[in-house]
Amino acid sequence: MAGRIVKDDIDALRAQADIVAVVGEYTTLKRAGRAFKGLCPFHTEKTPSFTVTPDGNFYNCFGCGASGDLYDFLMRIEGLEFPEAVEALARRTGFQLRYEQMTARERRAVGERSRLVAATAAARDFLVAQLFGDEGKIARDYLRSRGFSRADAEAFEVGFAPNRFDAMARALTADGIPEQDLITTGLVARNERGGLRDRFRGRLMFPIHDPGGDVIGFGGRILPELDYGGFEPPKYLNSAETPLYKKTRVLYGIRQARSDIVRAEQVLVCEGYTDVMALHQAGVANAVATCGTAVGVEHLRMLARYAQRVVLAFDADAAGVKAAERAWEAARELSGDGQGPRLDLRVLVLPEGTDPADLVAEVGAEGVREALQAATPVVPFVLRHHLSAADLSSEAGRTAALRDALTVLGRESDPDLRREWARTEIAERIGYAYGFVTETATRLGVQLDAHEGVAAAGTGARRAPGRDAARRGDAGGGRSLTAARARLERAALRALLQHPDHLPGEAAELVEDDLTHPDARAVLRAVRAGGGAGAPLEAVVAAAEDDRIRSLLRALALEEDPETADPEVVGQVVAGRIRRLLVDRLDAETKALRDELARLSHATAPERIRQLQRDLAALQQRRRALLGQPV
Repeated sequence: MAGRIVKDDIDALRAQADIVAVVGEYTTLKRAGRAFKGLCPFHTEKTPSFTVTPDGNFYNCFGCGASGDLYDFLMRIEGLEFPEAVEALARRTGFQLRYEQMTARERRAVGERSRLVAATAAARDFLVAQLFGDEGKIARDYLRSRGFSRADAEAFEVGFAPNRFDAMARALTADGIPEQDLITTGLVARNERGGLRDRFRGRLMFPIHDPGGDVIGFGGRILPELDYGGFEPPKYLNSAETPLYKKTRVLYGIRQARSDIVRAEQVLVCEGYTDVMALHQAGVANAVATCGTAVGVEHLRMLARYAQRVVLAFDADAAGVKAAERAWEAARELSGDGQGPRLDLRVLVLPEGTDPADLVAEVGAEGVREALQAATPVVPFVLRHHLSAADLSSEAGRTAALRDALTVLGRESDPDLRREWARTEIAERIGYAYGFVTETATRLGVQLDAHEGVAAAGTGARRAPGRDAARRGDAGGGRSLTAARARLERAALRALLQHPDHLPGEAAELVEDDLTHPDARAVLRAVRAGGGAGAPLEAVVAAAEDDRIRSLLRALALEEDPETADPEVVGQVVAGRIRRLLVDRLDAETKALRDELARLSHATAPERIRQLQRDLAALQQRRRALLGQPV
């Protein structure tokens, strides 16, 4: 959509939309106190860990960590960009969005798209009606012979183009669709006499949708039993390039598959429309197909919105390997210098002469899923093909194979994978020692043994404490991050968010240094920046420094806390957690003063010693007060 959506409309729509109703379309939710619970739509689980709260319109999964507001949910489950998620929610709720900063040209483009989508939708309706009419029997018989029912056809809106010169053109213009819109969408063309002729005739028709569900083009297949009058049309015919349809940017079945791709965390890319239908029919609904073109950057960019693991269904012949190499090149281009999404690209090797539809018919849905899990990473797939064509019976042949394989491997950007595959796919398969392979790689400029990203010992380099340091148990302030300490900090922050009315006055004294884990400190910063304890959760979440901390905030706000379930003791529990953190600070300060005191001499620093003694007495008095002991 051209132009920017008015921010007030974004906020108003978020506030008035019902997240329970929207999420409820993807998973069953049951009330649990103030919130609703269900099975997570983003990962497979047996026990509900997915929580939705109408208060603030946000969700959190305690199983996989997914969290966000209503827009975040739609972006994740449907693979939409933010503006698309806003527009999708507006369509669901009937909310009229306003746009700003639209030029006259942009307004015309918006109007043109609406007209063209209306034309393709009308064509889809016409073709579906023809499939189930008298002339469509031959197409219905073909679908039946392939094992597809009427329900399968309806799920993918399959249609039939009559084998007549201008059947669609006549029908759609009679319904008021402008001739020029039909021409622009590629549905019809001008004939030599100035009339209209249909592009698709005598074909089984497959509508192609964009991720939002609009029909943007068609693919057509000839029917074996149909008489084409001596003319041999191409077996497959797709829409020509139009303002709506760009073959390098579309995937057949994406509308039907996107939610299942998110759930499965992977996608299977096929080459045939009926392959996709057969897989969906069998229950493997995370499958899509390219539309007569190789897998490219834009295809992968679209798929990266749904899952990181992309499995390509290719033959193991030269054509399949070439297609895999092109897809690998596209994946590298998409990743760029590491700033773009990095995909786990794999190949499902098919037996010669079979396609995914044959595979699912032979092994069933579970067999296909197992095959997907065992799919070969694209680099070993390519390497094995190169080595299978090499002469490994002679030293010259093995040397040439090594050089060729290392040249291929050098395109892989991940140094860990380069090292692993150099050992397992090159050294072991050719029969060379790994050391010789690394020496040859060095001569070819392929790096295998560098330990990147780790500062050498003794260099004096220092790293800021972060998640890696936390994982090792290191922490700021010399405090060790034990499991007990991590639980205390989480419980205190949970209380800060869930029970602001029960916080003791000392809660205002908490500072970042009272917390050990970097994430805990970031949460406290967000609470302070968002208005302090008791501020609306939306404000605190908005003040967080990144999406990871935003997710953690939502999790803490929703996390069950059995210790505070009893209203009679909640104040005591909350106060105890906060005061324990402050007592730990006093203990650390006390230790530091005592250490200093032990190093001093009464003869050389009498005043400093007396000051330290006074400070220690004050710390002990404060400690007893926090613990409720006599002062």
